[in-house]
Amino acid sequence: MKKFLAVVLALCMIAALGVSAFAEDAKGADVKGTGVPLTIYTNSGSSGRADWLKERAAQDGYNLTIVEEGAGAVQQRLINEGEATPCDVVFGLNAIIWNDLISRDILVAIDPPSWAGEVSEGLNDPAGYYYAIVKQAILLAYDANQVAPEDAPKDWPDLWENEAFWTKYESQIKLTGGTTRNVLAGILTRYADPDGELGVSEEGWAAIGEFFAHGTPVEDGVDLYAQMVNPDSPVLMGQMWSSGADQYDAQYGVKTGYAVPEVGIPYAVEGVAIVKTTKNLEEAKRFVEWFGSAQIQGEWSEQFKTMPANELAAEKAPASQIAMCSIPAQDIDWALVAANIDSWCEKIMLEYMQ
Repeated sequence: MKKFLAVVLALCMIAALGVSAFAEDAKGADVKGTGVPLTIYTNSGSSGRADWLKERAAQDGYNLTIVEEGAGAVQQRLINEGEATPCDVVFGLNAIIWNDLISRDILVAIDPPSWAGEVSEGLNDPAGYYYAIVKQAILLAYDANQVAPEDAPKDWPDLWENEAFWTKYESQIKLTGGTTRNVLAGILTRYADPDGELGVSEEGWAAIGEFFAHGTPVEDGVDLYAQMVNPDSPVLMGQMWSSGADQYDAQYGVKTGYAVPEVGIPYAVEGVAIVKTTKNLEEAKRFVEWFGSAQIQGEWSEQFKTMPANELAAEKAPASQIAMCSIPAQDIDWALVAANIDSWCEKIMLEYMQ
């Protein structure tokens, strides 16, 4: 009997070693889930993304619960829930929010997944707190069916410095959205001044005041492109993220044109990270390895017209996304932005929004 048990134990150990070896050898999309439930927070679950991801992940053994809200709402939820958060993994967001979550010790740094080296240089967090999955170019877009390229703005300051554009661009009434905050970061950091109010010079605050003074406030619940095609609206231009441009072009019959500023444009770097308090760390790491792989990000790009940060998946992206995301990135001090964006938005709402 003892010999029999010893043989059984030995066989079990061999089997366990075999499973372990397979797990260590597997990479990217070959890393399957074990069925351990994961709760995921994201601002990138709309337009069918959350449903697609749940179904696709389930095919490879992952059991996901996805909570989808706006970028700022996801950020605030993680802050408010603190150590009691049920969240294991968060994806989407942008550099402003990633830096804030890192500063609050909400994320855990992990070793680079196998695909980290396939990501465009400079997009991953160097300390390993998040890894990039999607690049969103933040554009000053216009309807090229109604505005010729030679007559279009070349950069954001044109909107308030050139009277020809007054009232023709949309200005925001809420400052919580990730795209809006990236636009404000791209403008205000041009006027960075350590001695200025909230790190911005007087010239910068005057510029942002003019920006809001001469725009047409967004109609709540009506998107930019609906305004563009509305003959009763003066709006022909405004902020847009790159994957949204293709989506709205198809929906409204608009032809998106966009400015290519000499200083470059802000990018919303959507990433994936693990929450420090997760009780499912190993499964979370497996999911990160799987989700950011060239295979899965290529499928995501084909489905939702995004521009993968993973360069091996980039061939799956539409030509329009490749063009938009080839615009040079603006040199932005994201740490400065993360430290001040809430105060900037509060000042703008109180002093400059009409």
